[in-house]
Amino acid sequence: MNTRNKGGHTIRKHATLFTNDEKNPRLQLTINGSVDRFVTIKPNRVKLRGVAGDEIKRKVTITPEKKYPFKIVKASARDGKDIHFELSEEKGDEGPVYALVIENKRLQQGRYFDMITLETDSEIQPKLSIRVYGDLRQRTVEKKEQSQ
Repeated sequence: MNTRNKGGHTIRKHATLFTNDEKNPRLQLTINGSVDRFVTIKPNRVKLRGVAGDEIKRKVTITPEKKYPFKIVKASARDGKDIHFELSEEKGDEGPVYALVIENKRLQQGRYFDMITLETDSEIQPKLSIRVYGDLRQRTVEKKEQSQ
């Protein structure tokens, strides 16, 4: 059962079990349970939208759950050619909170995708991923009417 991005929710999965028992050739199984939240990432994906050439930045807050403390030991971008990012550790009420500021570097219009991977010192979840979407439009130039 995949519990990715299901932290803080109750999940349920159904399965059919086939047996060689004549009285019970088929059994329906249901598995359900609560999934602990490991981390809160807000927002969990970043959209860098705007005019090509303008400053476009977004901040992501990464808060480890008290029950599962961890430190981020490394951050890297899958591609990195269209974005720049900085990771800093801040003091939170119940431990460290991380701030990830992501900035668009691309100067021409168009769309792009990248992924920032955060490596942690946790055995439970050694990597966290943040998707970054860029959508840049061209600056529109207003035309003045010429009077003759």
